[in-house]
Amino acid sequence: MADPASRLTPSSDFTFDSDRVAAFLRTLESMAAGQLAERLPISPRGDALDAIAYAINVLVGELSWAEARAKEAQEKKEAQLRAAVASAEVRNGAILRAIPDLMFVMLRDGTYVDYHARDPKQLFVPPDTFIGRNVREVLPPALAEVIMDALERASQTDEPIVVEYDLPIGESRTFEARIVQAGADRLLSIVRDVTESRRASELNRDLARRLIARQEIERKRIARELHDDISQRIALLNIEIDTIAGQVLSEESRARLRALGMKAQELGSDVHHMSYALHPSWLETLGLVAALQALCRDASKQRNLHVTFTHRSIPSSVDPNVSLCLYRIAQEALHNVARHSQTREAHVSVACNADHIALQIADSGVGFNPSDRRSAGLGLASMRERVAVLRGQLAINAAPGAGTQIAVQIPLGSEHPQSAPPSVLSA
Repeated sequence: MADPASRLTPSSDFTFDSDRVAAFLRTLESMAAGQLAERLPISPRGDALDAIAYAINVLVGELSWAEARAKEAQEKKEAQLRAAVASAEVRNGAILRAIPDLMFVMLRDGTYVDYHARDPKQLFVPPDTFIGRNVREVLPPALAEVIMDALERASQTDEPIVVEYDLPIGESRTFEARIVQAGADRLLSIVRDVTESRRASELNRDLARRLIARQEIERKRIARELHDDISQRIALLNIEIDTIAGQVLSEESRARLRALGMKAQELGSDVHHMSYALHPSWLETLGLVAALQALCRDASKQRNLHVTFTHRSIPSSVDPNVSLCLYRIAQEALHNVARHSQTREAHVSVACNADHIALQIADSGVGFNPSDRRSAGLGLASMRERVAVLRGQLAINAAPGAGTQIAVQIPLGSEHPQSAPPSVLSA
Protein backbone atom coordinates (compact mmCIF):
# COMPACT_ATOMS: atom_id res chain seq x y z
CA MET A 1 0.00 0.00 0.00
CA ALA A 2 1.39 3.38 -0.94
CA ASP A 3 2.28 5.97 1.69
CA PRO A 4 -0.50 8.58 1.87
CA ALA A 5 2.16 11.25 1.68
CA SER A 6 3.12 9.95 -1.80
CA ARG A 7 -0.26 11.03 -3.06
CA LEU A 8 0.23 14.58 -1.82
CA THR A 9 2.11 16.03 -4.74
CA PRO A 10 1.47 19.67 -5.28
CA SER A 11 -0.64 20.33 -8.36
CA SER A 12 0.15 23.04 -10.75
CA ASP A 13 -3.41 24.17 -10.28
CA PHE A 14 -3.49 26.35 -7.13
CA THR A 15 -7.18 27.17 -7.49
CA PHE A 16 -9.08 25.72 -4.46
CA ASP A 17 -12.79 25.42 -3.80
CA SER A 18 -13.85 28.23 -1.41
CA ASP A 19 -15.99 25.92 0.75
CA ARG A 20 -13.06 23.54 1.12
CA VAL A 21 -10.69 26.37 2.12
CA ALA A 22 -13.26 27.70 4.62
CA ALA A 23 -13.58 24.21 6.19
CA PHE A 24 -9.76 23.96 6.32
CA LEU A 25 -9.44 27.28 8.10
CA ARG A 26 -12.26 26.50 10.58
CA THR A 27 -10.62 23.21 11.53
CA LEU A 28 -7.23 24.88 11.78
CA GLU A 29 -8.65 27.57 14.12
CA SER A 30 -10.26 24.88 16.27
CA MET A 31 -6.97 22.99 16.53
CA ALA A 32 -5.14 26.24 17.38
CA ALA A 33 -7.69 26.79 20.15
CA GLY A 34 -6.65 23.50 21.74
CA GLN A 35 -8.89 20.94 20.09
CA LEU A 36 -5.95 18.69 19.23
CA ALA A 37 -8.18 15.67 18.70
CA GLU A 38 -9.47 17.18 15.46
CA ARG A 39 -7.67 16.68 12.15
CA LEU A 40 -7.58 18.68 8.92
CA PRO A 41 -9.51 17.04 6.04
CA ILE A 42 -7.51 15.56 3.17
CA SER A 43 -9.21 15.20 -0.22
CA PRO A 44 -8.52 12.55 -2.89
CA ARG A 45 -6.99 15.23 -5.10
CA GLY A 46 -3.63 15.26 -3.25
CA ASP A 47 -2.98 18.89 -4.06
CA ALA A 48 -0.90 21.47 -2.13
CA LEU A 49 -3.65 22.11 0.42
CA ASP A 50 -3.81 18.39 1.17
CA ALA A 51 -0.01 18.30 1.60
CA ILE A 52 -0.18 21.15 4.10
CA ALA A 53 -3.07 19.46 5.92
CA TYR A 54 -1.18 16.19 6.11
CA ALA A 55 1.96 17.84 7.52
CA ILE A 56 -0.06 19.72 10.12
CA ASN A 57 -1.95 16.55 11.10
CA VAL A 58 1.33 14.65 11.61
CA LEU A 59 2.79 17.47 13.72
CA VAL A 60 -0.37 17.77 15.82
CA GLY A 61 -0.41 14.01 16.30
CA GLU A 62 3.14 14.05 17.61
CA LEU A 63 2.32 16.96 19.92
CA SER A 64 -0.75 15.13 21.21
CA TRP A 65 1.31 12.02 21.90
CA ALA A 66 4.00 14.03 23.74
CA GLU A 67 1.34 15.86 25.76
CA ALA A 68 -0.31 12.57 26.70
CA ARG A 69 3.00 11.13 27.85
CA ALA A 70 3.81 14.29 29.84
CA LYS A 71 0.37 14.27 31.43
CA GLU A 72 0.77 10.61 32.32
CA ALA A 73 4.20 11.29 33.91
CA GLN A 74 2.80 14.28 35.80
CA GLU A 75 -0.13 12.25 37.10
CA LYS A 76 2.25 9.50 38.18
CA LYS A 77 4.48 12.02 39.98
CA GLU A 78 1.46 13.62 41.67
CA ALA A 79 0.24 10.18 42.77
CA GLN A 80 3.67 9.40 44.25
CA LEU A 81 3.71 12.76 46.01
CA ARG A 82 0.22 12.20 47.43
CA ALA A 83 1.30 8.75 48.64
CA ALA A 84 4.44 10.20 50.25
CA VAL A 85 2.42 12.94 51.95
CA ALA A 86 -0.11 10.40 53.19
CA SER A 87 2.69 8.15 54.47
CA ALA A 88 4.35 11.10 56.22
CA GLU A 89 1.05 12.09 57.81
CA VAL A 90 0.53 8.55 59.08
CA ARG A 91 4.10 8.39 60.40
CA ASN A 92 3.91 11.83 62.01
CA GLY A 93 0.55 10.97 63.52
CA ALA A 94 1.99 7.78 64.99
CA ILE A 95 4.95 9.69 66.38
CA LEU A 96 2.69 12.28 67.98
CA ARG A 97 0.50 9.57 69.51
CA ALA A 98 3.58 7.84 70.93
CA ILE A 99 5.19 10.98 72.40
CA PRO A 100 3.93 11.68 75.93
CA ASP A 101 5.22 15.27 75.87
CA LEU A 102 3.14 18.37 75.35
CA MET A 103 3.93 20.42 72.24
CA PHE A 104 3.09 24.05 71.58
CA VAL A 105 3.65 26.11 68.43
CA MET A 106 4.07 29.76 69.37
CA LEU A 107 4.81 33.01 67.64
CA ARG A 108 7.79 35.07 68.68
CA ASP A 109 5.45 37.48 70.48
CA GLY A 110 4.25 34.62 72.71
CA THR A 111 0.94 33.82 70.97
CA TYR A 112 -0.16 30.17 71.01
CA VAL A 113 -1.12 29.01 67.49
CA ASP A 114 -1.22 25.20 67.80
CA TYR A 115 -0.68 22.39 70.32
CA HIS A 116 -0.50 18.63 70.82
CA ALA A 117 -1.45 16.85 74.04
CA ARG A 118 -1.92 13.11 74.26
CA ASP A 119 -3.49 13.64 77.69
CA PRO A 120 -5.43 16.95 77.87
CA LYS A 121 -5.35 16.70 81.68
CA GLN A 122 -1.70 17.76 81.50
CA LEU A 123 -2.71 21.16 80.13
CA PHE A 124 -2.72 24.10 82.52
CA VAL A 125 -5.90 25.49 80.91
CA PRO A 126 -8.23 24.11 78.14
CA PRO A 127 -7.14 24.65 74.50
CA ASP A 128 -9.94 27.12 73.70
CA THR A 129 -8.59 29.23 76.56
CA PHE A 130 -5.04 29.61 75.27
CA ILE A 131 -5.07 29.13 71.45
CA GLY A 132 -4.76 32.58 69.87
CA ARG A 133 -3.85 34.19 73.17
CA ASN A 134 -0.55 35.45 74.52
CA VAL A 135 1.62 33.74 77.16
CA ARG A 136 1.10 36.71 79.48
CA GLU A 137 -2.66 36.14 79.32
CA VAL A 138 -2.39 32.44 80.17
CA LEU A 139 0.48 31.75 82.58
CA PRO A 140 1.26 33.23 86.01
CA PRO A 141 3.05 36.60 85.59
CA ALA A 142 6.50 35.56 86.85
CA LEU A 143 6.57 32.41 84.73
CA ALA A 144 5.18 34.25 81.69
CA GLU A 145 8.15 36.64 81.74
CA VAL A 146 10.58 33.73 81.95
CA ILE A 147 8.90 32.05 78.96
CA MET A 148 8.90 35.30 76.96
CA ASP A 149 12.61 35.73 77.62
CA ALA A 150 13.23 32.11 76.53
CA LEU A 151 11.23 32.64 73.32
CA GLU A 152 13.29 35.68 72.45
CA ARG A 153 16.55 33.86 73.14
CA ALA A 154 15.44 30.80 71.14
CA SER A 155 14.54 32.99 68.15
CA GLN A 156 18.15 34.22 68.03
CA THR A 157 19.95 30.86 68.15
CA ASP A 158 19.83 27.42 66.58
CA GLU A 159 20.37 25.79 69.97
CA PRO A 160 17.43 24.73 72.18
CA ILE A 161 16.64 26.85 75.23
CA VAL A 162 15.63 24.85 78.32
CA VAL A 163 13.23 26.18 80.94
CA GLU A 164 12.36 24.44 84.20
CA TYR A 165 9.32 25.62 86.14
CA ASP A 166 6.52 24.57 88.49
CA LEU A 167 2.78 24.82 87.80
CA PRO A 168 -0.16 24.04 90.12
CA ILE A 169 -2.06 21.37 88.16
CA GLY A 170 -3.99 19.63 90.91
CA GLU A 171 -0.76 19.52 92.88
CA SER A 172 2.44 21.37 92.13
CA ARG A 173 4.08 19.75 89.12
CA THR A 174 7.55 20.36 87.67
CA PHE A 175 7.96 20.76 83.91
CA GLU A 176 10.89 21.08 81.54
CA ALA A 177 10.33 22.99 78.28
CA ARG A 178 12.74 22.87 75.33
CA ILE A 179 12.17 25.71 72.90
CA VAL A 180 13.57 25.71 69.35
CA GLN A 181 12.98 27.64 66.13
CA ALA A 182 10.30 26.17 63.84
CA GLY A 183 10.35 28.45 60.82
CA ALA A 184 9.90 32.14 60.27
CA ASP A 185 8.60 33.84 63.42
CA ARG A 186 7.50 30.49 64.90
CA LEU A 187 8.89 28.45 67.75
CA LEU A 188 8.21 24.94 69.00
CA SER A 189 8.07 24.26 72.73
CA ILE A 190 8.25 20.60 73.82
CA VAL A 191 7.16 20.29 77.44
CA ARG A 192 7.80 17.24 79.61
CA ASP A 193 6.47 16.53 83.09
CA VAL A 194 9.61 15.80 85.13
CA THR A 195 7.95 15.79 88.54
CA GLU A 196 8.60 12.12 89.30
CA SER A 197 12.20 12.19 88.06
CA ARG A 198 12.85 15.32 90.15
CA ARG A 199 11.33 13.66 93.19
CA ALA A 200 13.44 10.56 92.59
CA SER A 201 16.51 12.76 92.20
CA GLU A 202 15.70 14.59 95.44
CA LEU A 203 15.13 11.25 97.18
CA ASN A 204 18.49 9.95 95.93
CA ARG A 205 20.18 13.18 96.96
CA ASP A 206 18.62 12.99 100.42
CA LEU A 207 19.71 9.35 100.74
CA ALA A 208 23.24 10.26 99.68
CA ARG A 209 23.23 13.13 102.18
CA ARG A 210 22.19 10.78 104.96
CA LEU A 211 24.78 8.15 104.00
CA ILE A 212 27.57 10.73 103.84
CA ALA A 213 26.50 12.20 107.18
CA ARG A 214 26.40 8.72 108.72
CA GLN A 215 29.78 7.93 107.23
CA GLU A 216 31.27 11.09 108.73
CA ILE A 217 29.78 10.28 112.12
CA GLU A 218 31.34 6.84 111.98
CA ARG A 219 34.67 8.29 110.84
CA LYS A 220 34.57 10.70 113.79
CA ARG A 221 33.80 7.88 116.21
CA ILE A 222 36.66 5.73 114.92
CA ALA A 223 39.01 8.73 114.95
CA ARG A 224 38.12 9.42 118.60
CA GLU A 225 38.70 5.77 119.48
CA LEU A 226 42.10 5.84 117.77
CA HIS A 227 43.10 9.10 119.45
CA ASP A 228 41.69 8.57 122.92
CA ASP A 229 42.25 4.84 123.28
CA ILE A 230 44.69 3.24 120.84
CA SER A 231 47.08 6.21 120.77
CA GLN A 232 47.14 6.42 124.56
CA ARG A 233 47.74 2.71 124.92
CA ILE A 234 50.59 2.85 122.39
CA ALA A 235 52.07 5.82 124.31
CA LEU A 236 51.89 3.84 127.57
CA LEU A 237 53.43 0.85 125.82
CA ASN A 238 56.28 3.05 124.63
CA ILE A 239 56.87 4.38 128.17
CA GLU A 240 56.88 0.84 129.52
CA ILE A 241 59.41 -0.23 126.88
CA ASP A 242 61.67 2.72 127.78
CA THR A 243 61.37 1.88 131.48
CA ILE A 244 62.34 -1.76 130.90
CA ALA A 245 65.18 -0.69 128.63
CA GLY A 246 66.60 1.38 131.48
CA GLN A 247 66.49 -1.55 133.89
CA VAL A 248 68.14 -4.31 131.89
CA LEU A 249 71.89 -4.78 132.12
CA SER A 250 72.56 -6.29 128.70
CA GLU A 251 73.49 -3.68 126.11
CA GLU A 252 72.17 -5.93 123.37
CA SER A 253 68.77 -6.18 125.11
CA ARG A 254 68.66 -2.41 125.67
CA ALA A 255 69.35 -1.82 121.95
CA ARG A 256 66.59 -4.21 120.96
CA LEU A 257 64.16 -2.57 123.39
CA ARG A 258 65.05 0.91 122.09
CA ALA A 259 64.44 -0.31 118.52
CA LEU A 260 61.12 -1.75 119.67
CA GLY A 261 60.30 1.60 121.30
CA MET A 262 61.07 3.41 118.04
CA LYS A 263 58.67 1.10 116.19
CA ALA A 264 55.99 1.71 118.80
CA GLN A 265 56.57 5.45 118.44
CA GLU A 266 56.20 5.18 114.64
CA LEU A 267 53.05 3.15 115.11
CA GLY A 268 51.64 5.84 117.40
CA SER A 269 52.47 8.50 114.82
CA ASP A 270 50.74 6.48 112.11
CA VAL A 271 47.66 6.07 114.28
CA HIS A 272 47.65 9.81 114.93
CA HIS A 273 47.75 10.58 111.19
CA MET A 274 45.07 7.98 110.57
CA SER A 275 42.91 9.58 113.22
CA TYR A 276 43.32 12.98 111.63
CA ALA A 277 42.60 11.63 108.14
CA LEU A 278 39.38 10.07 109.40
CA HIS A 279 38.24 13.28 111.08
CA PRO A 280 40.18 16.48 110.28
CA SER A 281 39.65 18.44 113.49
CA TRP A 282 41.47 21.44 111.99
CA LEU A 283 38.42 22.05 109.81
CA GLU A 284 36.43 22.83 112.94
CA THR A 285 39.12 24.70 114.83
CA LEU A 286 41.16 26.56 112.18
CA GLY A 287 38.95 26.59 109.08
CA LEU A 288 39.07 25.41 105.47
CA VAL A 289 42.27 27.15 104.33
CA ALA A 290 44.36 25.91 107.26
CA ALA A 291 42.99 22.38 106.90
CA LEU A 292 43.81 22.28 103.18
CA GLN A 293 47.28 23.66 103.85
CA ALA A 294 47.87 20.91 106.40
CA LEU A 295 46.52 18.30 103.99
CA CYS A 296 48.89 19.44 101.22
CA ARG A 297 51.81 19.58 103.66
CA ASP A 298 51.14 16.08 104.97
CA ALA A 299 50.70 14.72 101.44
CA SER A 300 54.06 16.20 100.49
CA LYS A 301 55.75 14.52 103.47
CA GLN A 302 54.00 11.18 103.57
CA ARG A 303 53.37 10.48 99.86
CA ASN A 304 56.61 11.84 98.40
CA LEU A 305 54.78 14.60 96.52
CA HIS A 306 55.49 18.27 95.94
CA VAL A 307 52.06 19.83 96.46
CA THR A 308 51.60 23.58 96.02
CA PHE A 309 48.57 25.28 97.52
CA THR A 310 47.00 28.65 96.73
CA HIS A 311 43.85 30.33 97.99
CA ARG A 312 41.96 33.52 97.21
CA SER A 313 39.12 35.42 98.89
CA ILE A 314 38.07 32.57 101.19
CA PRO A 315 35.86 33.93 104.01
CA SER A 316 36.89 33.21 107.57
CA SER A 317 33.69 31.25 108.10
CA VAL A 318 32.64 28.61 105.56
CA ASP A 319 29.69 26.30 106.10
CA PRO A 320 30.97 23.06 107.72
CA ASN A 321 29.22 20.89 105.09
CA VAL A 322 30.91 22.77 102.25
CA SER A 323 34.29 22.73 104.00
CA LEU A 324 34.09 19.00 104.65
CA CYS A 325 33.01 18.30 101.05
CA LEU A 326 35.95 20.25 99.57
CA TYR A 327 38.41 18.75 102.04
CA ARG A 328 37.32 15.17 101.27
CA ILE A 329 37.55 15.77 97.50
CA ALA A 330 41.05 17.25 97.84
CA GLN A 331 42.04 14.35 100.08
CA GLU A 332 40.80 11.72 97.60
CA ALA A 333 42.31 13.55 94.62
CA LEU A 334 45.77 13.76 96.21
CA HIS A 335 45.51 10.09 97.14
CA ASN A 336 44.83 9.31 93.45
CA VAL A 337 47.75 11.49 92.36
CA ALA A 338 50.12 9.58 94.63
CA ARG A 339 48.82 6.17 93.54
CA HIS A 340 48.12 6.55 89.83
CA SER A 341 49.52 9.70 88.22
CA GLN A 342 53.20 8.65 88.10
CA THR A 343 54.15 12.26 88.79
CA ARG A 344 55.54 13.86 91.92
CA GLU A 345 53.91 17.26 91.55
CA ALA A 346 50.36 18.51 92.10
CA HIS A 347 48.62 21.83 92.63
CA VAL A 348 45.61 22.58 94.83
CA SER A 349 43.75 25.90 94.71
CA VAL A 350 40.58 27.20 96.31
CA ALA A 351 38.83 30.49 95.57
CA CYS A 352 35.56 32.19 96.33
CA ASN A 353 33.42 34.87 94.68
CA ALA A 354 29.95 36.26 95.27
CA ASP A 355 28.21 33.21 93.80
CA HIS A 356 30.22 30.10 94.57
CA ILE A 357 33.33 28.56 96.08
CA ALA A 358 35.63 26.63 93.76
CA LEU A 359 38.29 23.97 94.31
CA GLN A 360 40.76 22.68 91.73
CA ILE A 361 43.31 19.85 91.92
CA ALA A 362 45.64 19.39 88.96
CA ASP A 363 48.60 17.21 88.04
CA SER A 364 50.65 16.62 84.90
CA GLY A 365 50.78 12.84 85.20
CA VAL A 366 49.71 10.01 82.93
CA GLY A 367 46.02 10.94 83.08
CA PHE A 368 43.17 8.56 82.23
CA ASN A 369 39.99 8.29 80.18
CA PRO A 370 37.06 9.56 82.33
CA SER A 371 34.51 7.78 80.09
CA ASP A 372 36.15 4.42 80.74
CA ARG A 373 34.21 2.81 83.59
CA ARG A 374 37.25 0.78 84.54
CA SER A 375 38.98 4.06 85.39
CA ALA A 376 36.08 5.40 87.46
CA GLY A 377 36.58 3.96 90.93
CA LEU A 378 34.71 4.51 94.16
CA GLY A 379 36.73 7.67 94.83
CA LEU A 380 35.29 9.51 91.82
CA ALA A 381 31.81 8.22 92.59
CA SER A 382 32.14 9.53 96.15
CA MET A 383 33.24 12.93 94.82
CA ARG A 384 30.19 13.15 92.56
CA GLU A 385 27.83 12.19 95.38
CA ARG A 386 29.28 14.76 97.76
CA VAL A 387 29.04 17.54 95.18
CA ALA A 388 25.51 16.54 94.10
CA VAL A 389 24.29 16.71 97.70
CA LEU A 390 25.28 20.40 97.78
CA ARG A 391 23.88 21.06 94.28
CA GLY A 392 27.35 21.77 92.98
CA GLN A 393 29.18 20.85 89.79
CA LEU A 394 32.16 18.55 89.34
CA ALA A 395 34.20 18.49 86.13
CA ILE A 396 36.99 16.03 85.36
CA ASN A 397 39.30 17.10 82.57
CA ALA A 398 41.63 14.23 81.83
CA ALA A 399 43.07 12.26 78.94
CA PRO A 400 45.70 9.51 78.65
CA GLY A 401 49.12 11.14 78.75
CA ALA A 402 47.71 14.64 79.35
CA GLY A 403 47.37 14.84 83.13
CA THR A 404 44.24 15.27 85.24
CA GLN A 405 42.33 18.31 86.43
CA ILE A 406 39.42 18.08 88.86
CA ALA A 407 37.31 21.21 89.27
CA VAL A 408 34.50 21.65 91.79
CA GLN A 409 32.05 24.52 92.12
CA ILE A 410 29.57 24.72 94.98
CA PRO A 411 27.03 27.56 95.06
CA LEU A 412 27.01 29.61 98.21
CA GLY A 413 23.99 28.80 100.33
CA SER A 414 23.73 25.29 98.83
CA GLU A 415 23.94 23.75 102.27
CA HIS A 416 20.30 24.73 102.76
CA PRO A 417 18.68 24.11 99.35
CA GLN A 418 15.51 26.07 98.70
CA SER A 419 12.89 25.47 96.03
CA ALA A 420 14.37 27.19 93.03
CA PRO A 421 12.50 29.72 90.87
CA PRO A 422 12.03 29.02 87.15
CA SER A 423 15.39 28.85 85.45
CA VAL A 424 16.47 29.20 81.85
CA LEU A 425 19.50 27.34 80.51
CA SER A 426 21.12 26.76 77.16
CA ALA A 427 21.08 23.07 76.34
